Amino acid sequence: MTPRTPKIPHGGDYNPEQWPEEVWDEDHRLFTRAGIDTLTVGVFSWSLTQPAEDTYDFTVLDRVLDRAAAEDRRVCLATGTAAVPPWLAKKYPEVNRTDFEGRRHRYGRRHNFCPGSPAYRRLSTALAGRLAERYADHPALLAWHVNNEYGGACYCDLCADAFRAWLRGRHGTLDALNEAWWTTFWSHRYTDWDQIEPPSALTEHWRGPDHTAFQGITLDHHRFTTDALLGCFLAEKEAIRAHDPDTPVTTNFMGTYRPLDYHRWAPHLDFASWDSYPPLDAPPTVPALAHDLMRGLKDGAPFWLMEQTPSTTACRDVNPLRRPGELRLATFQAVAHGADAALYFQMRASRGACEKYHGAVIGHAGRDDTRVFGEVAALGEELRTLG
Repeated sequence: MTPRTPKIPHGGDYNPEQWPEEVWDEDHRLFTRAGIDTLTVGVFSWSLTQPAEDTYDFTVLDRVLDRAAAEDRRVCLATGTAAVPPWLAKKYPEVNRTDFEGRRHRYGRRHNFCPGSPAYRRLSTALAGRLAERYADHPALLAWHVNNEYGGACYCDLCADAFRAWLRGRHGTLDALNEAWWTTFWSHRYTDWDQIEPPSALTEHWRGPDHTAFQGITLDHHRFTTDALLGCFLAEKEAIRAHDPDTPVTTNFMGTYRPLDYHRWAPHLDFASWDSYPPLDAPPTVPALAHDLMRGLKDGAPFWLMEQTPSTTACRDVNPLRRPGELRLATFQAVAHGADAALYFQMRASRGACEKYHGAVIGHAGRDDTRVFGEVAALGEELRTLG
């Protein structure tokens, strides 16, 4: 069930907390000019809305949502749980992931949580519940956006124990597991569940995650990771549903991202959504395949194009500016494949850190005479006339 709207939603990720509040007036003036009617808010706002374990502060989010409602715009409200706040990582160090090489990370970056951490599960679920309790009846609320671009794996002891428990549930007996993995090869036959180690650079892999000595254990670990992260999603969705039984809930996928089985997730999403960032030299069949995958997840139901760049992608890889007309072409390709929304990352460029050079509808100078803004505005008008 995609959100019911009178037209294809047009807008995207909006992080006004990164800018002084006096800039917000100009943002909304430009949003109106560009036909922006939908804002994705709060994707990375955990440290803002919960500055300490026993403290919640919704002051900024209140103003953002109230302003959106006053401007007759709708909000896809994120739970903000894809990046843990520094206080959480400091107080509960087990929430930091252990990587493929066996290194326990310290605080930093994003997508930095261990899905097996009880502290993460408890606090992320509590935050989702508090957000739903506060905003379930807000006039701007259009959809819920849980976490963000789920991915990655953790190799800590908590996750290793969870993997062994998952294997018991899947295979039942060690004899069945040994048969499935063909462990007579290289003297790998297991005689106790505790002997099983997650496949990593320290165990079955060499030359990175794509080279494994035992395909069975690696495949099962991918399946386990899918279920572990899905468990995090379901916990947040359940917390939302306790206060809001009706508003559609989604999380944004990443097309043909291999480590997760999106078909396992599909029954639990009210609608599918994904972030489209094909290399600019990729043939159009690359995003076409991903669009069809997203539509197929829900048996042909429409999906949301949750993110695409209006111009450049420059947070991890540096890509050239999209050619004139390319944004329109990419957007209508998505619509033709079943997209019920055309959203961007991001609405106004970040003021700092690695996404400060990522494309945006509104650049740092806030001008409305750029080619990118003109193309977004023209597209917004076309989407309006489509009805």
